[in-house]
Amino acid sequence: MTIAMFVALAAAGLLAWVLAERCPEHRPIALLLSALLASDAAQWGLEVGVIAPCRATLGVLVPWTGWARVAVHLAEAMWLVWPAGVVAASGVVFAGLKAWPALRPALFGWAAFVVGIAVGYPSARSGNLARVLGAAVALSIIISLKHFAGWYRRGTPPVTSAHFSLAMILAINVTSLFATWRVGFLQHLDVAQTFYLVLLCAIILLQGRSLWTLQSTS
Repeated sequence: MTIAMFVALAAAGLLAWVLAERCPEHRPIALLLSALLASDAAQWGLEVGVIAPCRATLGVLVPWTGWARVAVHLAEAMWLVWPAGVVAASGVVFAGLKAWPALRPALFGWAAFVVGIAVGYPSARSGNLARVLGAAVALSIIISLKHFAGWYRRGTPPVTSAHFSLAMILAINVTSLFATWRVGFLQHLDVAQTFYLVLLCAIILLQGRSLWTLQSTS
């Protein structure tokens, strides 16, 4: 599943940048997918290179210290890039904000969650971590849906590939959150990965269709 996710994410990101060259309004989606690819790659590197060996050596029953703890918190910070990125992208795409006004609350929220989890260690290693990360995703969805509702009420034309892509991302986020929450958030990540793999395939198809349409009309 990990290989399929990386391949799908890389393909979606590449198509997003190609489409952004033709349609600048699609740039937030390209940036979001690129940030997700970079953060996922960083998480994978930390898991394979540091966290997994430490888990085998130190176990999970005692609090980690030193570089092992730093690696854990870095992985958590990378995980939180996705909900923060969705907030920033929805601010640009749906609310029409400039880059910094859209990015500022996302960065503030990201930093607040990262610091809160680090300060709460080691209690956050229990089920509390799953609840905190779930809360981050839920807050991201609420803020993004607020931007979407404002855009929908305004009825601002035209609807672009960026609007379609971000609407699909929000729909999958909501579905994935409810599905994984019912079976145990972070305990069944394969469920969430399946949803996001479907999402990436749908975005690839959408962007490919958009590029095909642009080529046909040019």
